[in-house]
Amino acid sequence: MATRLQLLRYPFSREARQAMQRVARDLGTLINIVEAQEGNYVIREATERVYAALNQEEIVTVNTNDDRDFLIYSTARLIVEKLGDNRLKEYQAEAESKAVNKHLGNESDDFVMHLCRTSFDWDVERVGGSTKKSALPDYLQRFDFQMSFINFLEIAPRFHADEWKLVNRIVERGKVPVRGSELRRLISEKFKILILNSTLSVPTLPRNLSLAVQQIESDLKVKLKRSEPIKFTEKTVTAFPPCITAMHQTALEGKNLSHHARFTLASFLLKIGMSEDEVLGIFKSAPDFVRGLAEYQVRHIASKSGGEGYTPPACRNLRGNGLCPVYQGTTFDPLCEYIVHPLGFYETRAWEISKGVKSHSWYAQKRKKLQSF
Repeated sequence: MATRLQLLRYPFSREARQAMQRVARDLGTLINIVEAQEGNYVIREATERVYAALNQEEIVTVNTNDDRDFLIYSTARLIVEKLGDNRLKEYQAEAESKAVNKHLGNESDDFVMHLCRTSFDWDVERVGGSTKKSALPDYLQRFDFQMSFINFLEIAPRFHADEWKLVNRIVERGKVPVRGSELRRLISEKFKILILNSTLSVPTLPRNLSLAVQQIESDLKVKLKRSEPIKFTEKTVTAFPPCITAMHQTALEGKNLSHHARFTLASFLLKIGMSEDEVLGIFKSAPDFVRGLAEYQVRHIASKSGGEGYTPPACRNLRGNGLCPVYQGTTFDPLCEYIVHPLGFYETRAWEISKGVKSHSWYAQKRKKLQSF
């Protein structure tokens, strides 16, 4: 049996959906609740949830022991659907997915399996069932769960690393062994897909909710305008952050890059204004370069979300994948302490170059440190 807090943390779960329906059995009832004066609380918290997603911040679970807490997620989804902006929807799906992944790290194996079975109808069990782990073959002792390969393939192809390819997995009696961290990622990615694929027929909204929607729409336009791709020129190659510089140099030297590095470099170069052909030219000297495959991959990265393209990973993700030379201690740039994304570094350094700014003392005067290494 899930606790109240668990229901709020996993709104996709069967029990959470049932709890929400007990408060508002349908969309019309939800609208009536938020339209009332008491509904301002739901709108306020739902708006905060959307802003957290928009600003790529951590989503906070609201648990006040008020049954209307269960309507916050639904109202946040309603706001995003009303705006109809695919990029905001992706922000929301990503933020909700990350929150779920984090919370799952604190759950018991029994609860995680229960969530898989009841929410997605996945066939998941402990590795070896009731057999002690020490009695299992060595290769299985490294894993925590095993799941149906059909359920595994429902999500795993969305991940590009080699370990997610079924050919690199041991399949026995239709089951694939997975680590606890891998199962958490599969669950959170499934939730992300549910959000991205869902649609709501949004009715006329009450005035108090419409005002919240209008404010978010205004802030969204400002954010997207700030994040438009930066025009690329040869003169601003020196504006690359240390991570991109290292990947760029490795590629130009004709050496192979890891999958994560190739994706990061390609998505970054496309975002700052390079053409697909120019990006292909960067990778063509690699020993494992296959033009047809490379063209497909670059085109896919560039065409995500109707042509907006993938955004390169943030600094935190690059550190986790061993792609941050500053974190590894092999180089240093003071700007890295004040930004959390390679594009933010590039935009700031390119501005410095254009203005002839050579002293970096202004960082400490204008910004607070966002990272420490």
